[in-house]
Amino acid sequence: MSTIDHDQEPAFARGIAGPLGKLTEDLKTKVDEATDKVFRQHCALSGTDASTLLRDFVYLTCYGKTWRAMAAEKLLHEEERIGALRKLAGPFEGPEFAQRGGHH
Repeated sequence: MSTIDHDQEPAFARGIAGPLGKLTEDLKTKVDEATDKVFRQHCALSGTDASTLLRDFVYLTCYGKTWRAMAAEKLLHEEERIGALRKLAGPFEGPEFAQRGGHH
């Protein structure tokens, strides 16, 4: 029988804020050896690891979206917000750009 090895968890999941806050809580379960083998094969074929797939399943069950989808949406919204702030503030140039193009 094997268990999820948290040392193999992707680095992005450790100590970062997810779409709903910092990932701090562990969820654990046991399955039979045959199911574990099939699940890990599924993970390998999906190009992901058990922790990521389990996390996505939990978020999909609770919120109707995977954790990865929610994280991507959060990043997109942050980029949109930053873009809107840049439009409001206008271009910002530090003193190192004051002499651009040979003008003094």
